[in-house]
Amino acid sequence: MMGQFNGECHVRIFTIRNSPLLEEAFRRAKELHKYSLKDEHKGGKLKMNYEDELKRLKESGNYWKPEAGQFKVKALTELEETDPFIKRNAEGVEEKHPQFKLRIIVDEEEKTWTFGQGKTPASTYGQLVHLATVKGNKLTDVEFTVVVKFDGAKNDYTIIA
Repeated sequence: MMGQFNGECHVRIFTIRNSPLLEEAFRRAKELHKYSLKDEHKGGKLKMNYEDELKRLKESGNYWKPEAGQFKVKALTELEETDPFIKRNAEGVEEKHPQFKLRIIVDEEEKTWTFGQGKTPASTYGQLVHLATVKGNKLTDVEFTVVVKFDGAKNDYTIIA
């Protein structure tokens, strides 16, 4: 048994203790959620480290999830890499897709906006890279408008300088 898992809930271990399946589950959970494995195990129950969890919650909260509309936005930071989006393909193989984040002020609130690393200039990522190039190779303190359209399945973003 590897030890204590800092996760979002308590985990009880029954018949699969010391099994390869459990080790694989811990490996995947650690990779997906970036929790750490500790060298402490008590009574078949893995306990949460509340200080680490509180820090994670504070850092991850307040994401911008806009609905359709037009928004005035001010960038507070430059683009930063963040945890990848992990998705299973049709064969069940995990695929990692790079993501970026940008701290912004929108509707007078500080938010974090995350999006995939697009592959075209029309992607959200591509539009922000273009905006940065026309604003002196920076995004910090740049103000722009984001037009959000919803097609019933996903949001489409248009960035206007």
